[in-house]
Amino acid sequence: MQPLSSYFRGSINSMFGLFKKKEDEVKVVDKVVISEEAKLQVMYSYWNQNKNIQFIFWFDETLRLAESYFATQTNESIVLLTAREASAHLLNGKIAVFAEHYPIHSKEDALYKKLNLQKVEVFSSLREPLFNKFGGDKIIQLMQQLGMKEDEVIEHKMISKAIRNAQDKIEKKVPFEQTAQSQEDWLAKNSPDQNTGQ
Repeated sequence: MQPLSSYFRGSINSMFGLFKKKEDEVKVVDKVVISEEAKLQVMYSYWNQNKNIQFIFWFDETLRLAESYFATQTNESIVLLTAREASAHLLNGKIAVFAEHYPIHSKEDALYKKLNLQKVEVFSSLREPLFNKFGGDKIIQLMQQLGMKEDEVIEHKMISKAIRNAQDKIEKKVPFEQTAQSQEDWLAKNSPDQNTGQ
């Protein structure tokens, strides 16, 4: 039979282990707008206010769209990196801002930690394919009824929680991941029939 002191020690370690897991979690701040075009406009404005920013993209297609858009706005060089290129060495004091979410949260979190980030800002559009997985259209209707403009940025814990729940549900059902060029392509290949809103 296990000694009582060992039992309590194990319980205390488990309890502190739970607290430690929460402390280790990287804080994610979601900045959400309605449309993709508005997202690019807001990102450009954000960079204009602080040119120490480097934008990081999970998908090549999103990066190409951003390159095209930024080229019409400025002749200055804006640092745009794919997630596979990003490293703590490349950041070197720069501010990492993510231009989209990856459908699997654990993969995001692993990169955040690899880059030694304690807090991460992520720009998203409610029209992105990931949002369609948990009723993005309904959120858009609600926001528009409340008077939200296309380029208005919202930050709300409920939206962040909905994104995280969608990611967790997707991850549980994707044992073997197929790579893709876009978020839409990734979801079509890896979770074609899932409805995370249920």
